[in-house]
Amino acid sequence: MRVFILLCALLAPTVHAAACSAVSGDTRNRLLELYTSEGCSSCPPADRWLSQLPANSGVVPLAFHVDYWDRLGWRDPFAQAAFGQRQRARNSGPGWVYTPQVMLDGEDFRSWQGGLPARLRAPATVSLSLEINQTPAVIEAQVESRFVSSGAARNAQVYLALYENRLSSRITAGENAQRTLQHDYVVRQLVGPLDPQRARYRFAVAPGWQLANLGVTAFVLDAQGKTMQALMRPACP
Repeated sequence: MRVFILLCALLAPTVHAAACSAVSGDTRNRLLELYTSEGCSSCPPADRWLSQLPANSGVVPLAFHVDYWDRLGWRDPFAQAAFGQRQRARNSGPGWVYTPQVMLDGEDFRSWQGGLPARLRAPATVSLSLEINQTPAVIEAQVESRFVSSGAARNAQVYLALYENRLSSRITAGENAQRTLQHDYVVRQLVGPLDPQRARYRFAVAPGWQLANLGVTAFVLDAQGKTMQALMRPACP
């Protein structure tokens, strides 16, 4: 019996875990949100623009695929109803939504095709450290926030987003029929608000998601929804 148990232990598959981390700097990174849909013919240029943003641009990009275009003939496989609700909440002042919409630092940014503003950097009021521990089935993210003052921490909200790069779809119906679309920074899951000081969340990796293309973004918003800090970390090698 002991020999049999030993053999089973030796033959059992080994689950390899990996860990990696990232830390924000002294300046504030701003959250850049793209609200997009595969059913929208004007969205592919915005998707390409997002993918081509340089790593040192001063923004942390996320693509939220909305579902309100699905009724027009093509169901976006990356869309979630919650993302359309988020877009409406983020536009609570004017009360409208459209695609593609780019939001920079919580505000409508219609001039995105002309590039990002020249002066984005500003001193940070909070620093973030993000640690990732992952297996093929789970990505656990832990984020710690260090505020420069208790006033800066007041009403702060911390969020974690699991995103995926290098996604592709062959569209067979709707406004983009017969096109192949490429996507990066696609939000697979968003959680929050979480503990503003220290938060942890375990993301389950769904079938079909490519672990090497996944990553985690942590961001802190103030009471008005503006970015206090944002930080992105690709999946561990």
